[in-house]
Amino acid sequence: MKKYFAGNQIKLLAVFTVFAIIYCLISLVNHYQLRTYALDLGMYNNALYSFAHFKSAYFTLGIDGVEMPFLGTHFSVILIFLSPFYFVFGSYTLLIIQIIAILAGGLAIYKYSKIQFSSNSSIPLIILIQFFSIWGIYSALSFDFHCNVLGAMFIPWFIYYLETRKLIQASIFLLLILFSVETMSIWVFFIIIGLMIKNWKEYKKEYLKFEIPAAIFCLLYGIIIISIVMPSLQGTEGNLQFGRYSHLGNSLGSILLTMIKSPLHTFSLLFQNTLGDPVYNGIKQEFLIMVLVSGGIALLFRPVYFLMFIPIFAQKLLSNDYALWGINGQYSIEFVPILSIALIDLVKNSKKFKVGIAVFVALTTLFFTFNSLDHRTSKWYDKTNNRFYSGIHYDSEIDVTKIKNALKVIDDNSKVSVISCLAPYLAFRDKIYHFPIIKDADYIALILHKRGTYPLSVDAFNNKINELKNSGIYKIIYEDSDLLIFKK
Repeated sequence: MKKYFAGNQIKLLAVFTVFAIIYCLISLVNHYQLRTYALDLGMYNNALYSFAHFKSAYFTLGIDGVEMPFLGTHFSVILIFLSPFYFVFGSYTLLIIQIIAILAGGLAIYKYSKIQFSSNSSIPLIILIQFFSIWGIYSALSFDFHCNVLGAMFIPWFIYYLETRKLIQASIFLLLILFSVETMSIWVFFIIIGLMIKNWKEYKKEYLKFEIPAAIFCLLYGIIIISIVMPSLQGTEGNLQFGRYSHLGNSLGSILLTMIKSPLHTFSLLFQNTLGDPVYNGIKQEFLIMVLVSGGIALLFRPVYFLMFIPIFAQKLLSNDYALWGINGQYSIEFVPILSIALIDLVKNSKKFKVGIAVFVALTTLFFTFNSLDHRTSKWYDKTNNRFYSGIHYDSEIDVTKIKNALKVIDDNSKVSVISCLAPYLAFRDKIYHFPIIKDADYIALILHKRGTYPLSVDAFNNKINELKNSGIYKIIYEDSDLLIFKK
């Protein structure tokens, strides 16, 4: 028996080690190679700096030049608690925390799975591998840092402690989820309702103690933050985030009213390309297929988990932004924990072939995820950022070391305007702007090729550089084939 447990611990450690290495090779290598961006790692790093120095955090990296309190963009107060780590890990801080959060989420999935199966079962380890293989993790890691990744990785801990009736620990993780980003509150409301239905026979007498008050609190918190606090911080009548759903309404209430009045039309939007341009065809279908082959088959047999996905499906697929529809970026991370938990429930309640079902779904998840790293319908997918097994991922194409050394000429207390990929490195200051927004910048730092010119076209970018050279306001203090630095 001791040999079994020792062998199991070695296997468990091996799984965590392998996936930790893969995650670091994706996320940390991208940052080193200047493939992280103003939106969103630069924005988050700038807020982290402000909170670490006990200052009010302001979002100054908008491509329209509009500035607002950071919490008006995303109500992510968790950054306040994470800010001290900036003094240790610098610009890598949030990327490291994000990787640790994903690994910790896997640990919660493993612990939750362990209490569902016999002590000598191999299924928890198989489920862990399936969890670590879901595409949403790789897409999120390939694109900067986002607080919803942390919130999603707190979910398994919340469910684990809630179902083991450790309510103090469950309360702590509930608060961490709510503090991660404002939309989590609505999602957790649906998760709690789903768990109440699932556990009705076992815990219904205890719901007044925790589940019902927690669900009401989450709903009220979400409505207050999304509909009152954030618009106030933004200086607008309605939350700017609702612009993505303007075809349904201009407020949370009007959007919900439209959905209630036209349920069939709303349901059809989950599958339609609502932008008219056929170039966006197939994006939603690709996403739905990935859900199905990554454990989503369990939703057909355990529909209570589909209930937990309702706000996430709506947030993604009812939007008028095609970037949300697909499998890129951080927009799929919420599906990861619930897909694995639904799979655990499916396997647990299967009368036969428990191990076989778990292995089949894990292998299917792994296959389709790695296939998606090479081929995607979703737009603006950059293979270089995600394919950690390819030599191109480690080829910077520009002299990264020379660029970073040259950037040291920029004073830490100065205001800067930078091209997107430099923002995460230069964000630790009071004011940083997204070029071509310049305002009162003391320095302007630009990568000249291989890192894009967003939001300008290449021609507009070059014209802007020529304007600066002839402006008489800024002078060039550093120039080579990769980097250009102006000083006022």
